[in-house]
Amino acid sequence: MNKIFQVLLLLVAAISLFLLIRAIAPATFKSDNALEAQIIVSTELKNIPQADIDGVKKEAWKALKSIQPILGIDYKKVIEIKIVDKGGICNAIGGIVSLSISHIRDKSAPIIHEVTHVLTKHEYNSFFSEGLAVYFQERFGDFQAFPNFSLPFDDLMRNNKDQFIPFKQLIKDNKIFGQVETEQRKIAYLEAGSFISFLVEKYGEQKLADLHNSRILNYKKVYGKEINKLEAEWKSHVFEDPIQ
Repeated sequence: MNKIFQVLLLLVAAISLFLLIRAIAPATFKSDNALEAQIIVSTELKNIPQADIDGVKKEAWKALKSIQPILGIDYKKVIEIKIVDKGGICNAIGGIVSLSISHIRDKSAPIIHEVTHVLTKHEYNSFFSEGLAVYFQERFGDFQAFPNFSLPFDDLMRNNKDQFIPFKQLIKDNKIFGQVETEQRKIAYLEAGSFISFLVEKYGEQKLADLHNSRILNYKKVYGKEINKLEAEWKSHVFEDPIQ
């Protein structure tokens, strides 16, 4: 009987110790190996150097590792990336990222940008969706991608001040972001990226995460002011003398 009692005591002690360790252990994010296993890079093109494939996977891995903790995302699906040769196309459709081999070779492929779209899913609001993608590409990417190619957002905005597009128009008209090879599209992307950068700089990452997770993008609830007020603050920040 004593031996049974001793075994039970040891078992209870072991369980108690296990629960204590779990309680005091810091929360951990997915391991690097787990993140890498979530990324599949494939191509039907011939003679693609392994270094190009590895470079794409490294950038995508950085997106998973860096963006998820900021926005409070736990993306469990596999991210599929295809290297293609279709006239410079780079996009994310149906959760699959397509990257032009020409952009990969000249280091201008927006890899983190496109992975951001897969992770965040704000297709109904291109202003916010593209803003996140442009911001995270610039913040974490090694590749110098459209629209700023690693030049400061605000400098480019000041240089194109006369082409400013009101936020109300950008939010209402998603088509502006699809007008390929137009100056208006470039300005729209710059404004969106600059605005997200401003929000993070002034109000912090947590509020950006709250806005993202609100899904309906309730600026008033998250920031205590409507987006037109935030737009005015952004203008003052970027242009110093806000344009009317």
